[in-house]
Amino acid sequence: MMTDISTTRDRWHNGQLWLTQPADGFRATSDAIMLAAAIPEQSRHVLELGVGAGAVMMIMAHRLPAAIFTGIDADSRMLKLCAVNAADNDFAGRISLRETDIALAECQPEWDHVVMNPPFNDPQSSLSPSPQKRQSMAADFALPWIACASSALMRRGGLTMICRADQLDQMIMTLSAHDFGEYVVRPIYSRLDKPAIRVLIRARKGMAGAMTLLPPLLIDSDEYHALSDGASIALNQPGRNYAVPISKSGV
Repeated sequence: MMTDISTTRDRWHNGQLWLTQPADGFRATSDAIMLAAAIPEQSRHVLELGVGAGAVMMIMAHRLPAAIFTGIDADSRMLKLCAVNAADNDFAGRISLRETDIALAECQPEWDHVVMNPPFNDPQSSLSPSPQKRQSMAADFALPWIACASSALMRRGGLTMICRADQLDQMIMTLSAHDFGEYVVRPIYSRLDKPAIRVLIRARKGMAGAMTLLPPLLIDSDEYHALSDGASIALNQPGRNYAVPISKSGV
């Protein structure tokens, strides 16, 4: 399957997977590795919003051989690359793709888990000279994704996302407004003497409870380096295991 953009075909996830991705522009980063590692192993029907070329999707499909996946994206070129990667890694039978604008997507509550790495910046926000306005616009640009996730999840279903650390408060407020609760947050640091750069967030639809702030994940650590070898990140409240909801049909 050909696309009209220049691409590279790279070894991904410590050589365990193939990833065809754009040669220029947005390419897979460590954010994708951390996000994919944080998806619960019990998940069986997973929706990824903004699937792109499939960097997160390929790791999830590799980690969770019993699960099936759906990816949504508005960019047909990226969806073609994701389809290439699904076939290249023998996951095509478990991955379906939909071309749609996430802000306009109409989803039924049929997934037990949603995963997303929402856009950090509105493409138009760079036109503003005000750093505060740029930050606010970047956060606002991701909010429709949370609404979409809420409509797609079964009750008690889970959402796992990664975002900039300085957007945590806005994300929590928006999650609360869309019937999410039982938050588990893990901050990510490049160095412990610097502010957090990212946060991983787990939330569950229709659940209440206090937020749990887990110990930090340090980029330069054995735990982080083990993620590329298949290690996972547990975003669970202490003493509790993540439970996948069961639909009325039992699927």
